[in-house]
Amino acid sequence: MNTLTILDFIITPFYLGIIYFVSKMIQKRNIEKFPEYKFYITGLTLKMIGGIGLCLVYTLYYTGGDTIQYFNDSLVVNNLLFTNPAKGLDVIINGLTVEKLSYFNSEVGYPVYFREASTSFVVQIVSVCSIFGLRSYLATTLIFSWVSFLGIWNLFKVYLLEFPKLSKHMAIAIFFIPSVLFWGSGILKDTLTLSAVGYFTYSFYMGIIKNQRFLRNLIIVVLSSFVIIKVKPYIYIALLPGALIWYMNAMIEKISGKFIKYTIAPIFLIVTITFSFILINYMGASLGKFSPDQLIERAIITQQDLKSDFYKGSSFDIGVFDNTISGILSVAPKALFAGLFRPNILESNNILMFFSGIENLFFLLLTIKVLWKTKVIGIFRFFFKHHLLTFSLLFSIFFSFSVGLSTSNFGSLVRYKIPAIPFFIASLYIIDFMLKEEKIKRDELKIQLQPFL
Repeated sequence: MNTLTILDFIITPFYLGIIYFVSKMIQKRNIEKFPEYKFYITGLTLKMIGGIGLCLVYTLYYTGGDTIQYFNDSLVVNNLLFTNPAKGLDVIINGLTVEKLSYFNSEVGYPVYFREASTSFVVQIVSVCSIFGLRSYLATTLIFSWVSFLGIWNLFKVYLLEFPKLSKHMAIAIFFIPSVLFWGSGILKDTLTLSAVGYFTYSFYMGIIKNQRFLRNLIIVVLSSFVIIKVKPYIYIALLPGALIWYMNAMIEKISGKFIKYTIAPIFLIVTITFSFILINYMGASLGKFSPDQLIERAIITQQDLKSDFYKGSSFDIGVFDNTISGILSVAPKALFAGLFRPNILESNNILMFFSGIENLFFLLLTIKVLWKTKVIGIFRFFFKHHLLTFSLLFSIFFSFSVGLSTSNFGSLVRYKIPAIPFFIASLYIIDFMLKEEKIKRDELKIQLQPFL
């Protein structure tokens, strides 16, 4: 099946026109009240470039891959919908399963992604997008990217509400990171989950932390949680504890008395962490192979498998570990470093990996800058300095560690780590900003005390 056709190049400008017309209206309606909307079109444009770039790389360079197969399966589902609407709707609403293979034949085609619920769910979403995209690969990708952009935009708004002076820095962290744009804009699981994490963060912040439009935001939290659990449950395992501690930290901030605050804070923290473990263990049965115990077992097997000669050149080794706390802690620094800063430039064996290496060098230099300013150990005092910063650091560090622990292939690592990147880079910019604010206050205090010295 030829994925790119003449239709793609004819109708893509038309779809871009519609997207930008609607987006300009949204920007114009909001920019007076919300100045951050000056970044709206820029962020959307980068998202569109990322989506189109992924399409061209996978069609012209790789000539195959997940994104193309998701689209091809969506066309098969569309064919079924047009020939047998009842069965087609059943697949779109309830998903592909082995039992439903009897719905398909040589005329409508046969889907590939029906064995796993996560891939089947992506096909369900893409099937709807491809109808509106007139079965064009590029147009469908643009629609997919446009809808997913709203989740990323909501994430940007959260940071701006708490740190309005950091609009340019938050724009860099959320819109301008190349790997996030490339892997988080096309028809892939990563695009869905990244957008869902953005929706979750914004609605959790507005509904749970700020208690605004509680019911509406609670529904979005539930729906975005459903999408994350359906597609990549391990992201939710990293997201949930951070969110609960975020809530706890925000509640403690509201306590006026310092003695009561510092007395009750450790109790709240212990209760929250305990509740998080109980909830994750409770979810373990429904998560199946994505439960924490299963993930660790799979991480060990994956690490061992990817050390074979077959993967030489594209894999890395963080060391031998077993399914114990001490075993995991023994490789924790290497796993975290890999999840945050690898592959480096010298480990790159193709052009995409090389650009990822440059990007990771930027992450590393920015991290070193912040660590230098805080004298390394001083960075820990920022973990609970602001409730949004607490959430961002806990999620990004725990998730990056998990990815570094369970992934030994650079190609997979680059994709899997993208949900953590905006949160981690935003956290570094926030800490740097707080350090500058502290210095300004110290300088002002010195000036005030100068007459008395």
